[in-house]
Amino acid sequence: MIKVTPIGPVDELLLDEVRSTAVDFYSKAGGEPPLLEIYVYSSQERMRAELLKEAEGLGVAVVGDFIALHEAWRGWPRIHVSYEAYRSVGSRVFRALLLHELAHSKLHGSPYYYVISLNRSLTRRYGKDALVIEYTASTAVKDLEVLKLLKNLGYRDEIESYAEFVKIQIGGVQCHDMKGLLELVKLSLPFFIGGLSLANLNPSCADVAGKVLDVVEKLARVEGDLDEKIIFLVKS
Repeated sequence: MIKVTPIGPVDELLLDEVRSTAVDFYSKAGGEPPLLEIYVYSSQERMRAELLKEAEGLGVAVVGDFIALHEAWRGWPRIHVSYEAYRSVGSRVFRALLLHELAHSKLHGSPYYYVISLNRSLTRRYGKDALVIEYTASTAVKDLEVLKLLKNLGYRDEIESYAEFVKIQIGGVQCHDMKGLLELVKLSLPFFIGGLSLANLNPSCADVAGKVLDVVEKLARVEGDLDEKIIFLVKS
């Protein structure tokens, strides 16, 4: 069952578009899930406030600030998007972002994928930064799985649209530390999966771009569970 819920005043046409995109995705991905909730917020600020409030109540330690977000904190997949984002990025990019989160709901609809097990060796090496580093690595690993699924389902144009959106963010990444390198890995994924040239890099990342793509290529072949892939990525 797919349930789409507006939070605040939201255009009915957008709600219909969100629902039809979700139904189309799941028709290709093997049928609707037992339950998927999609919340469409009237504004980005309202979405941010609601998510932070809920995360605090549930004890969620790390919450990113995204235009579109998938989580399974309560035991089932839930997606959060904002009407304001739809108006700012346009329907084509919004569809790509929504499909990205729908793929997360298919692959990562369990709380397991949102519980980070701190690795002792990484804690010794990175200290208080270990949690953020493992969290960033986990999002990269899951995004790679998502993009591979979207490609297999035939959403190649949407992957290109997602890459166009990501290209804006890449220019702000600084590659002076592990967190920055992992962020570049994550943002390079749609270019790698889509067979596109990595562009708009910050000068601090230019010298490591080749290494990053090499790591992504190896990560795509790694077998194992989420924790094993995270450790591989951080240690590569």
